[in-house]
Amino acid sequence: MLEQWYLEELISKPIRDIWKQTDYYLLKLIFNILQETGMDESLRHGTSVDQLIQEKSFDAGVHSSLKWLLDRLAEDDYVSVCGDVYKLTDKPMTYELDEVKAKAVSVAPNSVAAFNMLELMAKNYPDYLAGRKTGVDIMFSVENMEATNEYYSNNLFYNVHNVCGAKVLNFDIESRKSPKILEIGGGFGGGTKQFVKQRLSDGKAMTGFSYIFTDIANKMLRTAKRDLLTLTDDISSFTFTKLDFNKPLEPQGIAPDSLDVIWGVNAVHVAADMRFTLSELLKALKPGGSLIACETVRPIGNRMIQQEFLLNTLHDYWDVKLDPPVRPRYGFMEWTDWITAFKAIGFSKVETVPDMSYLQTQYDNCYCAVIRGTK
Repeated sequence: MLEQWYLEELISKPIRDIWKQTDYYLLKLIFNILQETGMDESLRHGTSVDQLIQEKSFDAGVHSSLKWLLDRLAEDDYVSVCGDVYKLTDKPMTYELDEVKAKAVSVAPNSVAAFNMLELMAKNYPDYLAGRKTGVDIMFSVENMEATNEYYSNNLFYNVHNVCGAKVLNFDIESRKSPKILEIGGGFGGGTKQFVKQRLSDGKAMTGFSYIFTDIANKMLRTAKRDLLTLTDDISSFTFTKLDFNKPLEPQGIAPDSLDVIWGVNAVHVAADMRFTLSELLKALKPGGSLIACETVRPIGNRMIQQEFLLNTLHDYWDVKLDPPVRPRYGFMEWTDWITAFKAIGFSKVETVPDMSYLQTQYDNCYCAVIRGTK
């Protein structure tokens, strides 16, 4: 059963053991940001997000990011909230960054990419708040590109998305003849590499399908192709091309009723207009084709997800069209929201693979879901 695999192998014991360490690390980093920017003094007396932005001359566009920082501290009672006023409590911050990181990495060495990325973002957060840098400047600059690549490709916590999505993709195409696959928002190619690794590990051919890897950025296409060649010399089934899923697909070379599978890892949630994007993807699928969306979701035991510390700095993450029932909120949604959205667009046989309704009864931090809908 995929459910047993998910609980025992995907969300493994190291992930469960180390997860809280990254939380402690993040809380200490947020505290350090408050101290470095002088916000801690204002918060001792009580203040609002808008007042902090005005007092510290922060960029007006950081409101959501700054609110998230304070709400995250409030989750662990370091800050009290009354209306829109936040105030530091007397709870001491006792975590030490080096100690927390060392403890986690000694147990799970492949967790280091998560800590490195959180540290990188925190180091640049004062510049982000002041409007001197954007999230793109921080995460995708030449000097930081490798750290970001490691975070999305070789990070114990994030890589579960690549593994799970690729597993469902390989399962889906088994019964298809010469399937044509489109990956949207491929980024650094973490999902693609897992797709290839799993095929190689299972002794499956690297032919008999056509795979279109897409992203909006040329540098992502180059990086993904380069990294794929480290796994196999045979990438004849793969093409790499730019695609913007916020725009009509047909003028970009994707004909209606032409694809067997469309898939993406944490891609669809950044669609500017999810109703439009999902409709375009549905139109591009052949009858019987699948849309497979592997997404970070909000688990019942962890409503504020660490990735948002990074993603809140990216304009595309929160500047989206809200459109219930397709898009009830910006950013990450709940798995049930995805089911509702797929059905509202017209997909049939909409399901989560593995079954999230069962998984969440067994573990309260199932933060990775694969939603599959059929045309």
